[in-house]
Amino acid sequence: MKKKQIITLLAAVFLSLEAFADIDLQAIYTNSNGEVITTSDEIEGDAPLYVRFVSNASSLDPGASLAWHIRHSTSGTNITRYEEDIDFTFTESGVTTVTLEVIQDNQVEQSASIKVTIHQSHLEMPNAFSPNGDGTNDFYQAKSNTKSIVEFHGYIFNRWGQKLYEWTDCTTRERGWDGTYNGHPVKDGTYFVLVKARGTDGIEYNIRRDVNLMRRHNDVTNSTNE
Repeated sequence: MKKKQIITLLAAVFLSLEAFADIDLQAIYTNSNGEVITTSDEIEGDAPLYVRFVSNASSLDPGASLAWHIRHSTSGTNITRYEEDIDFTFTESGVTTVTLEVIQDNQVEQSASIKVTIHQSHLEMPNAFSPNGDGTNDFYQAKSNTKSIVEFHGYIFNRWGQKLYEWTDCTTRERGWDGTYNGHPVKDGTYFVLVKARGTDGIEYNIRRDVNLMRRHNDVTNSTNE
């Protein structure tokens, strides 16, 4: 009789554990090279970073529920959600921990976490470009080491203060000033850029500098744009 009781008890414990064991936390995001990554490891990137978190939950006990907690290590951000899978866009620099919990009878029976690290912001503007159609430095835009900028507004002026161009996206490498005004190429020479921007870490950028447009020159290397 004791043997049967022990077997019954072990079976009940096994089934109980099985009910809480079927989650496999994964994160899906696109890295800086444009590759779609699926991982259960830590993530590192620039803001804004969009990530889909998938629980892969199956065979959970009918009384069990899922809870997500999104906690930033320093800012105080603490968000709780209850869907099976969630989407989240990270805009704060630093470390955010995303935790998935399986809850039964108001107790956490199982949990898994993924840490997401967002780089501190960085923004620089080059001093020259050569929009001559050779595929190198054809657009005036933020340098390629730009990181975690969530607000951006840039303006190009000529020497008389006339606005020639403005743009609000510093993350797309195909965007920026192409050296034209109203569809016509402007002359080689010195122009002026004004940039107002904000990083995920709260840093405000107010950049003012000369821009040398050298369409006829081929010696404008990537050193001005990287």
